[in-house]
Amino acid sequence: MLSLWKYWIAKNLDDERERWCLWLPVAFALGIGIYFLLPSELSIWWTLGVIELTLLGAWLARWRMNILKIIAIWSIILAGFVLIQIKAVWLSHVPQVSQEQRLYLTGRVVQTDTNYRGKQRLVLEDMKDYDGNEIVGRYKLTVTSRSRKVKVGECVEMVAEVRPLYQTSMVGAYQLDRKAYFEGLNGTGFVSSRVLPIACEKDSSFGVRFDALVSRVRENIVERIAAVLPADEAGIAAALMAGERGGISQKITEEYRDSGLAHFLSISGLHMSMIAGMMFFLIRLVMALVPSLAIAYDSKKTAAVAAILMSMVYLLISGAEIPAQRAFIMTFIVLLGVLFDRKAISMRMIAWAALAVLIVSPQALVSASFQMSFAAVVALIAFYERLAGDLHRFLNGNGDKNISLPSRMVRILWAYFIGIMISDLVASVATLPFAIYHFNQIALFTSLTNLLAGPIIGFVIMPFILAALLLMPLGLDYFPLKLVGWGIGEVNKITAWVAGMDNAAIPVLSMPEWGLVLIVLGGLWLCIWQKKWRLLGILPIIIGFASIALTKVPDVMVDETGEVFGVKDENNHLVILPSRGNAYLKNVWLEKNASPELDKQQTKLLKQIYAGKKQDKSWLDLECDKRVCVYKNRFKIIKFGGLEVDGKDVDFQTNKGANFYVKGDRVEMKSVRESFGQRLWN
Repeated sequence: MLSLWKYWIAKNLDDERERWCLWLPVAFALGIGIYFLLPSELSIWWTLGVIELTLLGAWLARWRMNILKIIAIWSIILAGFVLIQIKAVWLSHVPQVSQEQRLYLTGRVVQTDTNYRGKQRLVLEDMKDYDGNEIVGRYKLTVTSRSRKVKVGECVEMVAEVRPLYQTSMVGAYQLDRKAYFEGLNGTGFVSSRVLPIACEKDSSFGVRFDALVSRVRENIVERIAAVLPADEAGIAAALMAGERGGISQKITEEYRDSGLAHFLSISGLHMSMIAGMMFFLIRLVMALVPSLAIAYDSKKTAAVAAILMSMVYLLISGAEIPAQRAFIMTFIVLLGVLFDRKAISMRMIAWAALAVLIVSPQALVSASFQMSFAAVVALIAFYERLAGDLHRFLNGNGDKNISLPSRMVRILWAYFIGIMISDLVASVATLPFAIYHFNQIALFTSLTNLLAGPIIGFVIMPFILAALLLMPLGLDYFPLKLVGWGIGEVNKITAWVAGMDNAAIPVLSMPEWGLVLIVLGGLWLCIWQKKWRLLGILPIIIGFASIALTKVPDVMVDETGEVFGVKDENNHLVILPSRGNAYLKNVWLEKNASPELDKQQTKLLKQIYAGKKQDKSWLDLECDKRVCVYKNRFKIIKFGGLEVDGKDVDFQTNKGANFYVKGDRVEMKSVRESFGQRLWN
């Protein structure tokens, strides 16, 4: 029986030989993933030892090809691990800010953006304190005063409240400190004074000067948009044209998210492919209208070069985030295929694009943008690899050479609308596990939103964004921007309508990490292989989704200060007990536990319970007096900071906060510190 299985596996592998290379980025990513899953930092000497053992194993097995193949696969996994570890160790040479402090700072601004409240954020380097002592590293500071907008490359002085990188707020939450660490930051905080310009002591590097040039172009684009369009339309136009999302209101962001169109606000494959494609056809059209140009030059290849250049410009002014990088690499490969008369749209293309992104930014693997953008593209390519032939035959009348032009046009339009629905369905299913894991919700009407908004995006917004970008240097961008604004306004109406439907967005609990890994590996198995054995990938996908059932809402949650508490009500929802401040933390707790905010009646009742004036155990098993609250007769919550579980004090500061689960006669604690381990970034 075992020999039959070995024969079956060997035969399938041999039949799929051409697809082996597609697993290269998967193995590389697996090594990166193993590094991030470690409970504590692994010594670089251990890694060197593993490398030496791998080399020794390869030498000893040099005449045994089957073993060498296994060692080769392991070496790719090891390469991914080594790359991310080297990057992490390299960044650790700059010490992290260890405590909150108030500093007079001078420094050079190397990056700017705005937060969701419209406040400018500055990244500083080449810093000095009041006594002229150098401060190594980079700080990211939010400007809270009414200072003028600071530009990249300027040298400034200020008084700032500097603090350590923001720590993870709960078990299973997104690790903000890890993200900031791999961005090269070693401190954060806010500016408590005006930001004043000063003379720079030394010339800036070429990289800073180039970033300053790109930043000025982006700022000019954003200012021009703001001068022409109303605030809501301008905020989205700035996000689409310059990657600046700080001007989008929280309300509109939530409507786009709940309606399933949030991906439109982040520059990715949709935007890059449209910009490149429209530039390609524009150049071909212009050359076709000038016979002398069409005769002298190959219009197809000339258009490909122009589209590559336009894509590169769009990448730079958009901020070059991970989805935009992936989209540019893929677009570049496609257009390179046009230049060399090769077919480029294939699974191999996305594999090389993924590998390129992971080599340049290995930390991107754990970001939602990388995971969702590549998941959507891989699923779409796999889907159309099997059905592209049928679609082509349909558009060409199933071989009927006498098909009329009107009939062909009807078929193309029908294929367009059906294509939008099918593509959206495939992409939505592919990104569903990541939406659950990272954002804890499912947008039910995403296909409806994309069907209604797709034609406006494809025929109005993106074409006139290209026109506005091309005409802006000439000062002729007013009417294109107005048309862009009109299209955005219509899409805003669509998202508001869909988001307002009952159950438009359903909150769900995240699956555990191992469940997500199973879904990813099963999905890759299903998409990469082409023979029937690919269907084996369905099993780990089912197990991965089923793992959601193992995730429970904590009975009690406490933050590291002992001031913010959450308890589970009788509806299995988390309820945040009344306390001042830390709105961000409270929102994260509710979102990750798929729990709604309390309505006015519930809020009033909770305040009465917390004040000891009322009880309602049918909703919340909580009794309070002026000093303490007792939950389920086991947890004593001290209002002024403290927690006792079964009569024992809890050290929530050392644990950085914790979740508590009642399991029969015992209470299980999961601390934030244990959850994310002892790593270089925390």
